[in-house]
Amino acid sequence: MGELLYEWMTQQQAAAALEEYRAERGPALRRLRSWLEAQGVAPDDLLDGTPESTAPLWDRITARITALGTDPRTLDADPTRSRWPSWARHGKLVDPHPPEESLVLVDGFCAYLAEVLTAAVPQARWQVGEHRLVDHPSLNYPVLAAGGHQVFLPGLPLYSAYQSAHGRDPMDGDAMLAHVRRTAAALRGGTVAGGSSGEPLVTVVAEVGCFDVGLRADLPERHPALVERLVDELCERDGVVSVHRYGPAALVVDVPEWDEVRLKLWLTLWLERNLPH
Repeated sequence: MGELLYEWMTQQQAAAALEEYRAERGPALRRLRSWLEAQGVAPDDLLDGTPESTAPLWDRITARITALGTDPRTLDADPTRSRWPSWARHGKLVDPHPPEESLVLVDGFCAYLAEVLTAAVPQARWQVGEHRLVDHPSLNYPVLAAGGHQVFLPGLPLYSAYQSAHGRDPMDGDAMLAHVRRTAAALRGGTVAGGSSGEPLVTVVAEVGCFDVGLRADLPERHPALVERLVDELCERDGVVSVHRYGPAALVVDVPEWDEVRLKLWLTLWLERNLPH
């Protein structure tokens, strides 16, 4: 597709991608305001800068993304891709994918979310995602960082957009507000989903004909029912042939059309959404 993924960037390339992302924030917010006006909504009435305002905004965006569904073209054949936000071009999107309008709405929401979070947590700063673990999900991504935490803002909104586009269970406004509040608390130095060990929720290693998945060791101990639900829902994903759990925190996943980046992102975002907080 001609775009370098964040996962494969050098330090210099990731720094350039961060500046590209930051430069897009203002235009993304202006597009969101224009979209609201076209919907008959006064932007200043809805976008008041409070965390609570993200709930009705996300409900409106989710309704539109659900109506749009998926783009009939593959990622390779979609001519709109060059106009997508940089995080979507450099991120790991998969088919069937949401259309350009949906991605632009997610981008606008994330631009507004950044304003809400930086107002709530003034010490938060943009930076290139970094971690001592070379396969950590935030590595090289443009993240908002403070309190020992790094947040890639489009992560969960994009996950929810995929759920909406595919007719599955998206995050509603209340769930998004809860996520926003948790994110602000984390940036102030609080704990993250499922604990604060600093270890990734998931590791994925490509083997011959399958993927070896390791869940963080505390997850099956603290959340056994949730791990069972994770396995059940993974089995239902398009392209997943089988999931074999050979240990409390160990899976073998047969999904020929995926790669380790896609599998790790799906598992990580699912856990971030569903773990109790």
